Amino acid sequence: MTDVDRPDEPLEVEIERMTETTLRVTVPKTIVAFELRRPREGAAFEGALGGRYFTYTPAASAKPGRRRG
Repeated sequence: MTDVDRPDEPLEVEIERMTETTLRVTVPKTIVAFELRRPREGAAFEGALGGRYFTYTPAASAKPGRRRG
């Protein structure tokens, strides 16, 4: 996932669940889990964690598992 303020420091996450409007991810080797929301169809998922704001645009065939960037 991309931090909008630090694009060169992506957060590596594992996708736990994805729907058309909600993306739930976990951060490997931590107990951190959080959700990102899609404001409209086709837009990137957006969400915040600890003062950082992240976006994620899934590939056309995204499947649950580890994702970076």
